[in-house]
Amino acid sequence: MSAEPLGHSGPIDRPRTVGTIRRALPPELRDRFQAALDDAAPEDLFALVALWGAVAQTATDAGADAAAGAVRAGTAATYGIGDVFLVLDGTL
Repeated sequence: MSAEPLGHSGPIDRPRTVGTIRRALPPELRDRFQAALDDAAPEDLFALVALWGAVAQTATDAGADAAAGAVRAGTAATYGIGDVFLVLDGTL
């Protein structure tokens, strides 16, 4: 089994604090992030920070728009579950 490289050589660096997320977000998203923080219940803050960390990571990924476009157009590479987990394919 082989896989195509994803185009980066190390671990994905996702911002994980309010400050690093705010700095990583493009300026046009910072007010929305602040509004989400202002309106969040305390028990929702952990999930909110995780969600916006992913948004910030995607917003700074140069290939994210192209990948999303390929998914929408149906041209993105796809793999069956048996290609990933051979035991489910019955080959193991």
